[in-house]
Amino acid sequence: MSSMFDKFTWEIFHTIFDYLKTIDLLYAFVKINPYVNTILHSYPRIQLNFKSMKKSTFYFICEHIHPNQIQSLVLSDDEYTPGQIKLFMSLLPLIQFNNLQHISIDQIDDVSLLCLMISHLENNVRIHSLSVNSKSIEINKKSARSITDILTTLPSLKYLSFIDSSSLITLRQPLSKVTHLTIYSCKFNDLRIIFRWIPNLRYLKISVPFHDDILTSDHVLPHLSSLIIESQSSMLFNQLENFLSFTPSLKHLTLETMGEQAMLDGRRWEMLIKTKLPYLTEFALNITPEENDMTADGVLSHFQNSFWTIDKHWQMACLISTMTQTCEQLFSVPQFFPTYSWYPPEGFINHSLNHYLFHENCTHLRVSHFPSEVLAPLFFKHIRILSLECTIDNIDQIQKIVDLFSVNHLRFRSSVRCRPFNDLLKSAPNIYQLTMDRKTLVQIIDSPSDDQKVYEQIKKLNVDGTILNKDIDQICQIFPKLEHVSLSVKEREDIFPIFNGLHYLTSAIVSWTHPFKTSPSIIDEYLNQNSICTDGTYRFRARFLHVWVD
Repeated sequence: MSSMFDKFTWEIFHTIFDYLKTIDLLYAFVKINPYVNTILHSYPRIQLNFKSMKKSTFYFICEHIHPNQIQSLVLSDDEYTPGQIKLFMSLLPLIQFNNLQHISIDQIDDVSLLCLMISHLENNVRIHSLSVNSKSIEINKKSARSITDILTTLPSLKYLSFIDSSSLITLRQPLSKVTHLTIYSCKFNDLRIIFRWIPNLRYLKISVPFHDDILTSDHVLPHLSSLIIESQSSMLFNQLENFLSFTPSLKHLTLETMGEQAMLDGRRWEMLIKTKLPYLTEFALNITPEENDMTADGVLSHFQNSFWTIDKHWQMACLISTMTQTCEQLFSVPQFFPTYSWYPPEGFINHSLNHYLFHENCTHLRVSHFPSEVLAPLFFKHIRILSLECTIDNIDQIQKIVDLFSVNHLRFRSSVRCRPFNDLLKSAPNIYQLTMDRKTLVQIIDSPSDDQKVYEQIKKLNVDGTILNKDIDQICQIFPKLEHVSLSVKEREDIFPIFNGLHYLTSAIVSWTHPFKTSPSIIDEYLNQNSICTDGTYRFRARFLHVWVD
């Protein structure tokens, strides 16, 4: 085989490599012979995404690649891989990555580490895409300025996604090459400053936190063609109209927000688009209005004239309260088709003048009870998350309304007997994640032995409530292939048999009620001594331990 490979040119190998995932590429070609190794390590288009990766795979990849091969890199300190970013930096410092074009840094919570990583990118002429996102980091002005100063040294930077707008307003030089900007937490008032320093935007996506300032702008964005606003704050139509008057070239607009009743007025939207946005070709709304007296037909009738249906081909629908018969939500279809639904539908219904089958797009279904008669034509074909909030007598009740083959995540919010549970997992072979409270879990694990089986298909288990020590051995026996658990125990020592008994575990979130305080050194010593986590890839805060398991 080695001699056959020796006949292939470098170009042929590199073409083959282009079609393989990085891990498959390395497993297939590492250490075949020196000739292939040389070609492998010369391949410059490695795409690495370490998000949710097993630690053994992470180490294998880091051992067999060279920094100058990596073109794209995704690192994450999320709940499945805490500490991954710092570990990666200790193995392969970013300063060596002279071929890197795209980097994504997700859920980092250490400002010093973030500043170090960004400093390693200084004057990198190849970086054209940089993304930094985190829900738990706070960047002071000094750190923000050190970061933004380095951003201005990246001559090819075109795509920028960043944590917050308060950091970007510390810019002291323009980012003239940046055309695509995403801000995960953006204050409207900061946009005035940002627009001055990033003047050539073609794409802007912002997420606005609750209770933000008024939407205002005094800066024309002549090149902006795509705008996405996701706002938790309420908007006034006049404010939005003023803002959009500074985006004359806009072609794509997506808006999700709360707002006044005027935001439901199709006539005002039509006038705004005709006068301020003449080039708009794609338009999507998802409006949650304040309390109003608008009926579904009263709202939708103004979105049914020739402008909407013939000129633009834009369709709208409403979520209606069955109690008040008023509009609770106005949304574009198909862009904002509801993916979440109750069965049977109670309290709210989706309404459209075009008679869409809204349930066909649902991916998350919550079942409150089973009516005596099945509600035709409600059959859900694409459910990924199934939440059962009522007692199940037999599997037929569910199979009449849901295609169980599509379900991946099963949630129990009520009691369940073992027999229907067994039947459910047999009929839904793609379920790999369970969420339930301790009471429901105990019903399953304490069922008679003739009903009990081993559920090897379950890879993730989330339990609400406190697990007792006597439950842990049974959990390990019944769910032997668990890769991730999230649960709480009574005593700190009860976490130990969880790690020892689940041999496929790759990550865990565990907490305890006693003792109230624990020294980090105690946790570190235990994780090291028991070879659970020997490289610091864990996060410990206030009795909550997140571990990326060795």
